[in-house]
Amino acid sequence: MRRKVLRRARPRVYSLVGAPETWERGLLAAVLSVPGSAASHSAAARVWNFEPRPEDRYEITVGRECYVEIPGVALHRSRTICANDITSRHGIDTTSFERTLSDCTTLLSEHQLGRVLDDGLRRGVASLQRLKDCSERMESGPGRHMSVVRSLLVTRGIGFEPGGSRSELHVLDVFRRARLPMPVQQQRVKIGSTTYRPDFAWPEHMVFAEYYGLPFHTGANAVMDDNERLTALSAAGWLPLVFTQRSSDREIVERTTAALHQRRVGREIGA
Repeated sequence: MRRKVLRRARPRVYSLVGAPETWERGLLAAVLSVPGSAASHSAAARVWNFEPRPEDRYEITVGRECYVEIPGVALHRSRTICANDITSRHGIDTTSFERTLSDCTTLLSEHQLGRVLDDGLRRGVASLQRLKDCSERMESGPGRHMSVVRSLLVTRGIGFEPGGSRSELHVLDVFRRARLPMPVQQQRVKIGSTTYRPDFAWPEHMVFAEYYGLPFHTGANAVMDDNERLTALSAAGWLPLVFTQRSSDREIVERTTAALHQRRVGREIGA
């Protein structure tokens, strides 16, 4: 007696009988059932591990000339999709991180999209240059607000570093909102044969700031490394500032302002 080993998952797509049913396999079947399509929008956000991300649903993007209907799948027809917008992620043809971010501009707030972008930059799966290129060839339309993407790019200028944590990014935002001189992130400072990279630095004034979060600054080794860095930089003439989760926004602004004034910053702070 013959045993059935394949089952029809989608048109033109078959899977092994007994294979585990997962959300990712379902998405792959949807993409394979429409030639030239790619996972997009909230589906791509899950594939790229957006955090936060929209509600999970199957969504794919196809060219403008494609007319199909797939039960349980939201289909987007795009005239701006190009080769640079498509990549393979976990074996699934998916819109790029940058294209996905652009397609989610009505699904997530600007603040949430900023968190997603910075996390992608830290993980090495996003690029500001690729996002800029994407923003230049795409237009706003139903479901997409490219002005949000351009705003994210403006606040992340040349040399932007996403930092090691969201808390560091919060401190950077505090500096920006207080209209303090913006620091250099992860500035390389060589002292002797050792190179240090403080979280924030104003090299022209020899002032640096560190944010000590519990995950990265707990334990004997972390304490010794932190002390060595602070001692070496201070001995070399740098003025240190250390902030923690207990530091209020007001305290961060006041201490930074005082430190920069102490080093005779030649312009009005907060003007």
